[in-house]
Amino acid sequence: MRVNQKHTIILFLFFLANTTLFAQDEKISGNIVLQMGANDSMHVVTATLTNIATKQPVKAVQLTFYVQRTFGLMKVADGTTDSTGITSAEFPLTIPPGDPSGKITVVAKVENSDVVNDTSFSTLATSKIPYQQSKKLAASIAGSNAPLWLIIAFTLTVGTVWLFFAYVLYLVYLIKKSAVKSIHN
Repeated sequence: MRVNQKHTIILFLFFLANTTLFAQDEKISGNIVLQMGANDSMHVVTATLTNIATKQPVKAVQLTFYVQRTFGLMKVADGTTDSTGITSAEFPLTIPPGDPSGKITVVAKVENSDVVNDTSFSTLATSKIPYQQSKKLAASIAGSNAPLWLIIAFTLTVGTVWLFFAYVLYLVYLIKKSAVKSIHN
């Protein structure tokens, strides 16, 4: 009887492993098409998700919309596709551009879906806000452009400390020199 239980458990585990592998193969490859628009106060991005093989819309899939920033992606919206495979999202026009040309990179991603493999697509949008150029910073105590009086005070303080250090070493040298003298009769 023990042998039958072991075989049954092994068969059950084999069935689970095969079911999991087949479930992973059932995911479809999707294609995302993005269209950008704008109204008075918001960017409007519309995403259409289709099956690459059949060109049919994919419904009930969660899409996440991001804007490219300097060190990664900033999430701006979520949406779920309807029966036509379309979802749209809005984000403010006040998002500053990501590059000097005044463009914003918008990314739509399908992540961790049971229906569609992970995929993403990006497009460019023009920002209404100009790109902020780097400005010359005014002199400050905390910045790299310190005022002249602070540089002089720092240099004098550090110089004084080093002079005291050199004087102490000179005194140690004199003490050692005086201890070496021997008295002759």
